[in-house]
Amino acid sequence: MAAKTIRDTRRQEIINAARDLFSRKGYHGTAMPEIARAAGISTGLIYHFFPSKEDILVACCDEGAALHRDLFKRASSISDPLERFDFIVRKLYTGLDKGSKRLIIIYRDVSALKRESRHHVLSIINELDHLFLELIREGQQKGIFTRDIAHPEILAANVVSLGHQWALQKTWRFAPQVDLETYISAQLAYFHAQLTGKSEV
Repeated sequence: MAAKTIRDTRRQEIINAARDLFSRKGYHGTAMPEIARAAGISTGLIYHFFPSKEDILVACCDEGAALHRDLFKRASSISDPLERFDFIVRKLYTGLDKGSKRLIIIYRDVSALKRESRHHVLSIINELDHLFLELIREGQQKGIFTRDIAHPEILAANVVSLGHQWALQKTWRFAPQVDLETYISAQLAYFHAQLTGKSEV
């Protein structure tokens, strides 16, 4: 893997600064000079990295997509589809717990983007759904998952959505009664029942 260049590092600093500001102040409430100041660069220089504020918001979303793709790559050596599923879900939910700012931005601010950019962000979510759907189908082909899943595409979307639910609602809905580990274990038990057709005792 190539070492990060100074440009890569600076670009990441801009994304980090913008993500923090967008999550606290909203997309419309954040100005480019504020992002530049938080990133420690001049307003003029920021435009050499991102032509517009919208491009920064899209980059924040793309960053999350890259992390999700990496999860599936890291899990590719796990031959058992159920074990791979568990590994990915556990890592995904833990990552969403730590990166809830990205989700806040997606759900609150993406509607402010142009149509093309909104479709791009939606394609990121659809891609993650599709990766889970492929894993479900692989498990079915290997005889590990039941073939009686009524709507595998909905189950795949549910995996992602329930991770989002935790990240967005953990502080005001679940805490302090439910912690992350309890939530993950409960959701995995639910998914296992759907995938295998067997309820866990």
